[in-house]
Amino acid sequence: MSCFYRLKSMITYNSNQVAEIIGVNVSTIKRWTDSGKLSCQQTHGGHRKFHLNHLREFLTKNKKHSSNIKLSSLIGKNKKVIDAIESNDTKIIIDYLYRSTISGNESRFLAVNNSLILKGYPLYFIFDDIVNPLLSKIGTSWEKGKISISQEHLATVIIRKFLSNLNFDFVPKKSKQISFCFTLPDDSHDLPLYMAESIMNQNNIKTYNLGANLPVYDFIELANKVAPNIILVSLIYIKDLKKINQELNLLCKHFLKSNTKIILRGNSVNKVAINYNNFFHIATFEEFQKLISNEQK
Repeated sequence: MSCFYRLKSMITYNSNQVAEIIGVNVSTIKRWTDSGKLSCQQTHGGHRKFHLNHLREFLTKNKKHSSNIKLSSLIGKNKKVIDAIESNDTKIIIDYLYRSTISGNESRFLAVNNSLILKGYPLYFIFDDIVNPLLSKIGTSWEKGKISISQEHLATVIIRKFLSNLNFDFVPKKSKQISFCFTLPDDSHDLPLYMAESIMNQNNIKTYNLGANLPVYDFIELANKVAPNIILVSLIYIKDLKKINQELNLLCKHFLKSNTKIILRGNSVNKVAINYNNFFHIATFEEFQKLISNEQK
């Protein structure tokens, strides 16, 4: 069994693991890090520690090594899943991740998603075509009584931990832009915020995830001190439509004369009535990626 099965939520690797993934010997990894070709974090004891972003940056710049990644080093000898990753068969991937999460197998979930990232799958694709359909499958299974509440909670926590650790791994170094993301009162669905945060971090936009259930008046007090370039509001659940309409109109009115980009995402956006047009409605994270990429130009 591969050493990667021992990994849990922390997305870090040692020199032996990196050598196994890329298919080179450990001395080559040492030479690359010494020359600056492959970035790493060195511990006080002198040990090299590699984050997912270090490997992704290296593989992006060195395509020949990207095609030689040993997925079996991450996933084990599961040929069906490896072939699915190589051929972009999202159905097989989602089914495998579904079984892994509801059974509490965090290592398998992490290994597959790390493999997707190292193979060059964009984060927006992973979120739009794998993680969100997986969440829908988990939710539907719970509603139909196919899985227990405990299994649903277990699966959700595994996904949340992965997204949270992903954000620590993709923290921007120096950013000229500031963004905020949150949900409105009574909406506790915070997973889309972690996804948005990951994409903005990867685009070198400093992001503050304010979490769920945030009143707009309170956010405005903060925004008056730190002028945001981007605001993303996720709208999944609406308990009081009149109240949410008031919240969104207050938000848009406050930033009407600014260059702040307000972005609304979620399956409840179509239910709201906003009297202003200074916002963008996105349906997917791919649209989100394109929108913030234009902001960078």
